[in-house]
Amino acid sequence: FLFWQNIKAETDSIENEITEAQEETQEKIEELEKRADVYREIIDIKKKQGETLNNQLAITDTSIQQVQAQIEVSKQQIDDYNSQITRIEAQIKEKSETILSQKEMLANLMQAYYEVNLASPIVSYLTSGNIASFIVEKDRLSQTGDKIKDLVVSVKEIRDDLEVQSKELDKKKGEFVLTKEKLQNQGSTLESAKKQKETLLAQTKGEEARYAQLLERVEQQKQDLLNMDQLFLSGNFSVGGLSADEYIKKNVPPSSVFASTSWFFSQKDPKWADVNIGNSTSDMKNWGCAVTSVAMVAKFYGDSKITPGILAKKPIFSFDLMKWQMNEWSDAKITLVDTYGSSHRNLSWTAIDSLVKNKQPVIVYIGKSGGKGGHYVVIHTKESKTGKYVVHDPYFGANLYLDTSRALVGAMGTNTGTYLDQMIVYKD
Repeated sequence: FLFWQNIKAETDSIENEITEAQEETQEKIEELEKRADVYREIIDIKKKQGETLNNQLAITDTSIQQVQAQIEVSKQQIDDYNSQITRIEAQIKEKSETILSQKEMLANLMQAYYEVNLASPIVSYLTSGNIASFIVEKDRLSQTGDKIKDLVVSVKEIRDDLEVQSKELDKKKGEFVLTKEKLQNQGSTLESAKKQKETLLAQTKGEEARYAQLLERVEQQKQDLLNMDQLFLSGNFSVGGLSADEYIKKNVPPSSVFASTSWFFSQKDPKWADVNIGNSTSDMKNWGCAVTSVAMVAKFYGDSKITPGILAKKPIFSFDLMKWQMNEWSDAKITLVDTYGSSHRNLSWTAIDSLVKNKQPVIVYIGKSGGKGGHYVVIHTKESKTGKYVVHDPYFGANLYLDTSRALVGAMGTNTGTYLDQMIVYKD
């Protein structure tokens, strides 16, 4: 077993060296994360100082620095995962070779054991009458049996260790993929932040008065929307005495009318819930239903890179919570269908029926009666038996009845009725 002991000693030495390298990498990561936290604190301070153009520019610059620090963290983590994956793969190779070697030794011992058994010590003694030979053969047989047992145990231990290493390898590869995706998203966020600053300067010409006018436009658009998350978490939300979850579960459509959730996005997703839309201070979890609905439709039509977080930082939404003309965004993979326009009171149920029958999703506006705001959802199916429409709701979830979304929106804040008066249709 000296062979196995030598391999273990070499492996331990390699692991010690790698552990030291990992500790050094971890120190770098912690240092970069501290830097990102400092930038985050600066951003929070600037936000509290009031909405001025200079503050917004400072926030944007600091955001760029923060994202750059986060990108460096991700790069360090990827390098660390790469080294860990290389180490584990080397260990797996070593253990596989050791198992083969041990199996070969085991086969030889079993052959010897078989041969000794063929020539039984008792038969040998009766034939030769040599007591010394009898004792030697008996001891040899016993020792061979013990070695076989030890080798079987050794191979089993190495095999179990190999399985653990293989699982660890799969885990590290999964972490590597997630970190790589995060890095790509951070890269997109960085580019969006830079373009956001360029757009801000272009639209304001560096003038505080123009900036104030643009912010006023955002405030006006808020009148058409609901601060969803704030209202939902206010503590008194219910529909007929039921919580939102209870009401949704009670009214689940049959799975036969479900659309794929591969193109569903939630405005509450932690990855972008707190992202501000454009240069405003309006976050996605409260005011992002329109942006999220557009992102869903874009994803439906094959824009694999789009997310609500990315879309919220595109120049098209610099000072708008709702913007439907996608041709103003050069990278858009969808365009607004001019036939229907995008204004309120353009809704046609005949058109919607035809569109969803042809597998074309339609964004619709659910308004609260009395001009108390509203919410956008995406209709994707009409149930043939009941005539009910099924939607992807960016706040309440995927595959809900439109009636369910209407009831939930009506219960937001002051309990009211609801109406639908706007449809948005895109094509790829």
